[in-house]
Amino acid sequence: MKKILFALLFVFGASAAASAQVVVDGVNINNLEQIQMIRMIAQERFLSNKVTIFIDYGQSIQGGGRRQMEVINPADGKRIRFNSVMHAVNYLIDNGWSYTEAMVLPNEGNASTTGGSTQYLFTRDS
Repeated sequence: MKKILFALLFVFGASAAASAQVVVDGVNINNLEQIQMIRMIAQERFLSNKVTIFIDYGQSIQGGGRRQMEVINPADGKRIRFNSVMHAVNYLIDNGWSYTEAMVLPNEGNASTTGGSTQYLFTRDS
């Protein structure tokens, strides 16, 4: 009985510890107290119904470009592949961020929204 109780407590503790982590380029932004607002960029992928998600929290992206804005799974260090924009929105909400606003921005030099991006603003839950 003690082993079962210990196993349940371990699983619960591990899931609670992992739930408050949004890791971007090796940095858990939930631990950065000075970060109060982030921008999530959802970009359509060419010839796909999937999207690529980037997080801008004010980090320097010199030389690495948007790769330094990808959300990383803290368990294995690999990029999280979101099924849809709502998957990413729910991920951020589950990890302590509140949705604030969304903007649709056309691709650079393109007047239509095809190939553009939608940007979402989130604030830290108090």
